[in-house]
Amino acid sequence: MAFERTAAAVFVLGGALALVAAQSADVPKPLVRKDLLVFGTGEAPAILRDIFRPRAAAAAPVVRRAVGPAPSAPVVPPPAAAPTFTLSISYLGSIRSGGRIIGLVLRGGQTLDVAEGDEIAPGYKVVSVTAEAIVIQGPNGERRTFSKQGDRP
Repeated sequence: MAFERTAAAVFVLGGALALVAAQSADVPKPLVRKDLLVFGTGEAPAILRDIFRPRAAAAAPVVRRAVGPAPSAPVVPPPAAAPTFTLSISYLGSIRSGGRIIGLVLRGGQTLDVAEGDEIAPGYKVVSVTAEAIVIQGPNGERRTFSKQGDRP
């Protein structure tokens, strides 16, 4: 019986040593390293920009003026001439649909279908559409004819 007690004591002692050895073994470092955290450093630095707002386009150059007396009267530029016809399109062709002729126009990389009386851009109205050309009236009443840009013999 003494042998059984001794064997049980050795077994319990061995288990206790194994438990202590397992707890003191090299444990992998935790994901959050608390030793790298710095507390009480003061106030947070000033915010440079809102990270949720997209960056603006390149800023306009700073205009610096010489120091001196201000001019007595502001300089007024002469009145600008009336804007000319600035619409840039390509007439691709036409489609006859329901007794109407619909023109296909390429403007800014997009294909538009327009009919007589439609507005292509603010102030630019389609006057007439034929199989060979389209006539557009600008904001000043100036008319311009665009010939078909499709396949030509």
